[in-house]
Amino acid sequence: MDLLIFIVALSILVLVHEWGHFIAARKTGVKVEEFGLGLPPRIVGKKIKGTIYSLNWLPIGGFCRLYGEDPSTGSGQALLEIKNKNESFQYKKPWQKLIIVLGGVIMNLVLAIVVFGVVYTIVGIPKEVDRVTIVGISENSPAKAAGLKKGDVILKVADIEIKKTDVLINEVEKYKGGKVILTVIENGEAIHELSVQVRDNPPEGEGSIGIAISNTEMEPIAWYRIDKGIVVGFREAFYWGKIILSGLFGMVGNLFSGQVPKDVSGPIGMYQATSSINKDQGILAVIHFFGIVSVNLAVVNVLPFPALDGGRIIFVLYEMITKKRANQKVESAVNNFGMLFLLALILIITIGDVRRLITW
Repeated sequence: MDLLIFIVALSILVLVHEWGHFIAARKTGVKVEEFGLGLPPRIVGKKIKGTIYSLNWLPIGGFCRLYGEDPSTGSGQALLEIKNKNESFQYKKPWQKLIIVLGGVIMNLVLAIVVFGVVYTIVGIPKEVDRVTIVGISENSPAKAAGLKKGDVILKVADIEIKKTDVLINEVEKYKGGKVILTVIENGEAIHELSVQVRDNPPEGEGSIGIAISNTEMEPIAWYRIDKGIVVGFREAFYWGKIILSGLFGMVGNLFSGQVPKDVSGPIGMYQATSSINKDQGILAVIHFFGIVSVNLAVVNVLPFPALDGGRIIFVLYEMITKKRANQKVESAVNNFGMLFLLALILIITIGDVRRLITW
């Protein structure tokens, strides 16, 4: 079931991206030669109003093939031999090309905002409160050994009143290597004190006592106020966009310094995350996760790298500035190089996923 959820969700994200290109192409008069569900080889296809709608064997994603899109070929013809220039991508005005290229990115962002909006309309809008709640406890951690539970509210660290997560973290850090007394509310009623060991060198991602905390709670909203959920969804899409962009710059910097990315996951890692989230938090959390992935697809695709939408934007901008199209052979060679590089990067990341899976 987890695998089915993963394949369906990822296919929807890619199809929405390609549908953005499809709609933009239709609106600007570019012929869509084929719109495919899955990746070739083709199982079956039907031509409707000049476009082949196909079902393909590889069940992840999809594609949108435009007439005259490739700078070196167009429906098997050399660019200069294309008969119907009015329907060719290459012969459209630069601003029209820009709309088509950006169509996929825009649709991924719109999808993410809608996903976040729907999820928040169902579960409520995040609201900061003046109390810190335990939302997760690591196995074999000091917190687990001391008897702390998910849902407990931490009132005090020693004699210091706690209302914010950063205050709790800073206060607990003062007791590294020793023990600290926490005053907590259990089940919203009983108040008691627990002595908890504070580790000097905790496992990565666990923290000194092994708890995940939050001072955010979900405020319910009426189902018909989905607009409130969408507003929060827009903010979250922007937030994740900044986080992802920052992470990508860090990854590129590490690549240039000869370091292999360690905290980056490919399809296998994404499947593991989907399975874990579905098991621990349920289907709404999985939907929210793929909202984040949709933002990720938008940000990655808009990067100015060959073979990505952002790389194509560079050639369109060149055409806008110089008033002439880029050299066909150069554009094709650059995009082919970019594709090879991306495939190599995906292979490296997948190998890392497999190694983590084996040692997990």
